[in-house]
Amino acid sequence: MQSTSNTQTASPLSNQMVGDTIIPDLNSGILRQYYELTKPGITQMVALSTLTAYYLALQVDVVAYASSVVNWLHFFETMLGTIAISAGSCVFNHVMERKNDGRMKRTALRPIPSGAISVKNAIVFGVVLTVIGAALIAPINMLTLALAAITWVLYVAVYTPLKQRTKWALIVGSIPGALPFVGGWTAVRGTIDAPALVLFAILFAWQIPHFLALSWMYRSDYREGGFVLRSLTDESGTIVAWQTLLSTIVTALLCMLPWIIGVTGTMYIVGAVGLCGWMTYEAIRFVGERSHSRARKVLLTSYAVLMGVYILVLVDKV
Repeated sequence: MQSTSNTQTASPLSNQMVGDTIIPDLNSGILRQYYELTKPGITQMVALSTLTAYYLALQVDVVAYASSVVNWLHFFETMLGTIAISAGSCVFNHVMERKNDGRMKRTALRPIPSGAISVKNAIVFGVVLTVIGAALIAPINMLTLALAAITWVLYVAVYTPLKQRTKWALIVGSIPGALPFVGGWTAVRGTIDAPALVLFAILFAWQIPHFLALSWMYRSDYREGGFVLRSLTDESGTIVAWQTLLSTIVTALLCMLPWIIGVTGTMYIVGAVGLCGWMTYEAIRFVGERSHSRARKVLLTSYAVLMGVYILVLVDKV
């Protein structure tokens, strides 16, 4: 869950952008403040990851599958349960990092540090979401429930406190960020197969260049927030830029695997090559010019590439 760990995607419902800073609209209503606690950017990524893996795992005709009410219930239980658990973990992340968020310009007006929502109410909200999510996923199968629980624990109890201690937290945080891909697959198949591992590897690797670019853009804020990141000790940005490029190349190579193992076809591989080439190009430019604008280009391109890969997987199977 890297995009995401200390970023909050601007929501048309409640936020506005001032430059690169996200300003929550404190007059938008309490419900929207609670919505912001779920970190919509992360929650949307989790939903798309789960949906893509679920769809890819289906072994029957989609139209035939959709003709059954039972199948629809299974699908909605999987999606809503996964989203609820993810949202619950994000709420606890807000609670645990409220002091850090309060010291950073980008996050000082989040619901808790701004005073819009109390810590107690946020904790109750997080617990309710987590319990509802677990209750929805439990009937699916125990493997999917276990993966959801591991995701929650790694994000809340391991990754969140680790960010203030070591730069290796980036690697740890990429694990819960990628597990929803596996959960979407196991919800259908009940087993962790090679395609599930490939999907996990793609999203795991993708988060690294994505977050490296983000950390370079907002390194001053992260320093004020008390986080330990490579970008805070790499004054020239050389190491960060090269790590971004190398991890982008790894991500690009991993994106070829669904085609290699026969999960996707020609449409996917042609599109994936183009998308990954674009992201690699932007990473190369970042190496040559380690500026805020170049890092932002890598960040925005990474979003587009991930979305493109999701769409290619879905369309290729039709």
